[in-house]
Amino acid sequence: MASNYNYAVPALDKCFEIMEYLATIGAPLSQSEISKGVNRSTNEIFRVLVNLTRNNYLIRDETSGKYRLSLKLYNLARSISPLDLIRQQALPIMENLAVETKLSCQLFVLYQSKTMVLVHARSPGAVSLSYSEGSCFSTIASNPGLLLLSHSKDEVRELIIKEALQGISDVTSTRTKVINDIAAMSKSHFDWRESLHINGVKELVGLVGRHEGKQIGALMISDISGKNELDINQQQSTDALLDAINKLNQALGF
Repeated sequence: MASNYNYAVPALDKCFEIMEYLATIGAPLSQSEISKGVNRSTNEIFRVLVNLTRNNYLIRDETSGKYRLSLKLYNLARSISPLDLIRQQALPIMENLAVETKLSCQLFVLYQSKTMVLVHARSPGAVSLSYSEGSCFSTIASNPGLLLLSHSKDEVRELIIKEALQGISDVTSTRTKVINDIAAMSKSHFDWRESLHINGVKELVGLVGRHEGKQIGALMISDISGKNELDINQQQSTDALLDAINKLNQALGF
């Protein structure tokens, strides 16, 4: 029996469309404004608006008649720790990746202005590179950090760069180099690169999540010798990393 289901639930689709649209706009809207925004007639969305309001997902202003999101979704979201969820889903996928490539792998996320190791899976080989989970590195001076910056929103990227450049004497030239490094990473991040923070280590890093997503990560495999024990070539390792990223994106709903 097929395990994939594709059942249409029109009313539920309308609920999602309305809530996502209101969240995107960020301001109270009338029924007609919402109908235009989600490209549905006012009659189509009337019952949906009534039910969302009755269940406290929306609040309707008695004076203007406009609808806005309540804090119910926010309170539900607060009950889920995104980092804990990512870690839970990532660990078994990363452990399989480490076994397949015979290389250690790490998942990095932005933490304040730094790039933090959220999950580490060690290589099964006799010699491997180990990262301490929770350790932080310069975002502008690490391959995973540059990848995360290249896929961050403009305001986040600018804030992190500004923070990282504090105390540097030649800010202008350093900033130019960082911008160029970010641009280069965004174009060819599936190239093996020399580590920017550990001598003698080669790294391959790929994005988990989507460009300018609210939650993104950088999945990396690290080769301490430049050539692993079983001579698995770089293309095989690249394919394995891409497969792991796809599995993780599916598991997290990215």
